[in-house]
Amino acid sequence: MIRQKKRVYESDKDGNRYLWEVLPDMAWTNKSCFIIGGGPSLREFPFSRLKGHRTIGVNLAFTKFEPSVTFSMDSRFLKWLETERYGPAITRRFEKLNSYRVQMMTYPASFPPLVFVVPVFKNYSAGHWAFTESMRDGIGHGNNSGYAALNLAAVLGANPIYLLGFDWNKRLGLPERDPNYNPNSDLQIHYYNDIEHRGIGYVGYYENHNPDKEFKSTIKKDIKIYNVSPESNINCFEKITYEKRKNTKTSTRTAS
Repeated sequence: MIRQKKRVYESDKDGNRYLWEVLPDMAWTNKSCFIIGGGPSLREFPFSRLKGHRTIGVNLAFTKFEPSVTFSMDSRFLKWLETERYGPAITRRFEKLNSYRVQMMTYPASFPPLVFVVPVFKNYSAGHWAFTESMRDGIGHGNNSGYAALNLAAVLGANPIYLLGFDWNKRLGLPERDPNYNPNSDLQIHYYNDIEHRGIGYVGYYENHNPDKEFKSTIKKDIKIYNVSPESNINCFEKITYEKRKNTKTSTRTAS
């Protein structure tokens, strides 16, 4: 079960296990990595293509395939799994994963021993715009799990990084600050709309934030990041199709 007796690793005062104890900074130096978000562009995506690749699956991506790392920054995600909000089958699948199950720790807490943690940079406020170079410094979050997963891939040394399902869906023709924060909408913003999750129909967040401003801090000269969602509203990264990724170029990163 997710709720297990706490055990102390070589870790913090709460007994949590840090990810860097088993997967250190720069472990993926100059190796490609796919980060799988939740956008509906993945509805028909053949996830079997990702077998053998380094992958970070955000939130419920593990329901489609087994990522190298299953990642979330939502403090309620593990609670929802524990209480079987997504259904008992999904909770059992999470428990049986062979991948690293990683939770971003945005506030002091004790997590179950099957989960590794990565702390936020300094605190939640400071972490919003951070994009760090070491897990030990904490990582930035950009107020969404996709941003935090991107910072994790960067500190692991991945290069290039391919973003799948980073769609940032929103209704068109609206100002950046829509006064109707979370209107009723049938706009699909996740490919797993058949699973009860906070993000489904939650268009207000996407309509009240400019993604290119949110992701500005992640743009680094020595890391090539490609958005493999050609219709995405995130335009600060070069857009490509999955099929054309083999033609992409990368720079070389040096492990510090």
